[in-house]
Amino acid sequence: MNEQNSDSFYKTPEANLFEEEVLPASLLNSTLTYAKLKLLFWLSLLYLLATLPLVAISFMSGVVPDNESYRLATDIVSLIDNLLYLYLLYMFKLLLNHRLACHSVDNYIYAAIILSLMMSILSYVMPEEVDSFGFSTLGFFVLMVPLGIVNVLYGIKLLKLQSYFNYLRLYSWSTIIAGVFLASVVLFLLAIPAGMVSSFAMAMMFHTTAKELKRHHAGEQLSLNE
Repeated sequence: MNEQNSDSFYKTPEANLFEEEVLPASLLNSTLTYAKLKLLFWLSLLYLLATLPLVAISFMSGVVPDNESYRLATDIVSLIDNLLYLYLLYMFKLLLNHRLACHSVDNYIYAAIILSLMMSILSYVMPEEVDSFGFSTLGFFVLMVPLGIVNVLYGIKLLKLQSYFNYLRLYSWSTIIAGVFLASVVLFLLAIPAGMVSSFAMAMMFHTTAKELKRHHAGEQLSLNE
């Protein structure tokens, strides 16, 4: 009888006590594969690394070389950096759609992408001397206000989202703070570090979902082998 009780006591539980959240079919059937999410994670880090020297250059205009070829190289890197960010923002929208079934922020993301594109275009046609305050310069600063408002509303909307993402609140608050600085116009430079924090949080959410998919596929493979 004691032997039977011993066997019963050490019996392996039928249920997995540490069962993880089931991934939605919308994610499993989407184009957001493990490999793609890992690529998005590394691209996000690359964006941050490329942004740091560009920010430093913007504050050191009197120190860096002032010649046509150098300015052209800086403009090209800046353009690629901006386009990369907009691509990552769109892919983050897909992550919200497929992982969290969140579609309520789609229009905010589309608006942010359009406004950012318009500002990027204006930044390359602006006169080199901001003191001249031409039409393109005025348009660039005017667009900061709606972009900032969009970021604030977008961040607030995400704060209301129930999510397992540990970095979502960091992303939401840093987006709100960046939006406030942009909307103020005079403090727009402070939006840069806040935006970099939100980009880091975005990168970590890509990384988290990639790990989830890897565990899911490993579990599927284990089930097939049993």
